[in-house]
Amino acid sequence: MANTFRNNTGDVIFIDEKSMQMEDLMMTTDRKAQTPFWDISLRQHYYEGIHVAQCTINVHQDIHVVSGMDAPIPGMVFVQQGKITAKGHDSSLTHRFAEGQHNFFRNPYNPQTSVFYQQQDLQLLLVGFTPERFLQLAEDAGPSLYQTANNMVAGKDWEQLENLPVTRQMQAAIHDIHTCRFQGRMKDLYLQTKALELLLLRFEQQEQPECPAPKKIKLSDTDIRKIHAARECLLADIHHPPSLGQLARLTGLNEFKLKAGFRKVFNNSVFGYLREHRLEMARQLLKKKELSVTAVAYETGYTTVQHFSKEFSKHFGVSPSRMD
Repeated sequence: MANTFRNNTGDVIFIDEKSMQMEDLMMTTDRKAQTPFWDISLRQHYYEGIHVAQCTINVHQDIHVVSGMDAPIPGMVFVQQGKITAKGHDSSLTHRFAEGQHNFFRNPYNPQTSVFYQQQDLQLLLVGFTPERFLQLAEDAGPSLYQTANNMVAGKDWEQLENLPVTRQMQAAIHDIHTCRFQGRMKDLYLQTKALELLLLRFEQQEQPECPAPKKIKLSDTDIRKIHAARECLLADIHHPPSLGQLARLTGLNEFKLKAGFRKVFNNSVFGYLREHRLEMARQLLKKKELSVTAVAYETGYTTVQHFSKEFSKHFGVSPSRMD
C-alpha cells in the first residue's frame, strides 16, 4: 500500500508506492535516503520472527504521512529523541509522543497517519514481531500481554490507550542494542534477547497500575454496584472478554476506579479474576469427565491447549490430564 507525504498546506510532496511490509522486515540491512523533506538512516535486524529497527531522521519541514491498511505487525515504538504524532489504523486515538515515551501498536511501521515535525536528529527504536511469533510469546506471559494477544486473534481493539515513559531498565536495554558488539549468530541471539526484554518490560509496566489498591480508596454504594456489574460484564462472554477501557465505559467507571475498586472488592485484578474463573470452570468440567482436555481448554476461552495446560498446572499443581 502506498504512503502519501504532504506538507502543512496539504500539498502532496511525495508518494511512496510500496510501504514497509512483512517481507521488507524479514531481513538484516542498513538503509539511507536523502530527500528534499528529510534525511533518514535505518539500521534493521531480523531473526526468528523478531525485528529491531534503529532509525535516525533529520526532518527539514513538517511532514504529514498517510498509510494504507497493512497486515498486523504487533510491536513497539520508542521515541528516544524528538517528537512525533501517530494514529493507528481503525483507531480513534491520536498519540502525541514526546521524548522518552513509548507505546504498542498494531503496526508501528505503518500507522494510518503520522506527523514528523521539523527537527534534527529524531531518534526512534522500533521492535516488531510476526503475528505467529507474538502469539507464541504471549502463551507464557503475564495477563496484559496475553489479553492483547487474545484481542488480536479475536479481531478486537487491542491498542494501548496511553503512551508510557521509557524506564531506566528500558533505556539500558535500548543502549545495549545501539552498542551491540557481536556479529553473526551471537548478534542474532543478543538482539533477540534485548527485544524480548523490552517487550516484557513494556507489559510489566502496563500491569503495574493493577497493584493492590491503596487502603485510602473510598467506594460509594453506587461504585460497589458498578464493580459488581463490571464482574458480570467480564464473565458474560469469557471467549471475548471486554478490554479495561470497554469495561469502564460499560459500567460508567474510570479505569483507575475500576481497577482499584475491583481489587478492593474481589481481592484480585480484573483479568486475574477472569483467569481464576476460567480455571475453576475448567476444573469442574474436567471432574465431570465428559470433555477432553482440548475441548475444555476451548470451552473456557483459551486459544491454545498448551497455554491452558501450563496455566492449569501452575494454579492447581496438577496437569489437567491427571485430574481425578
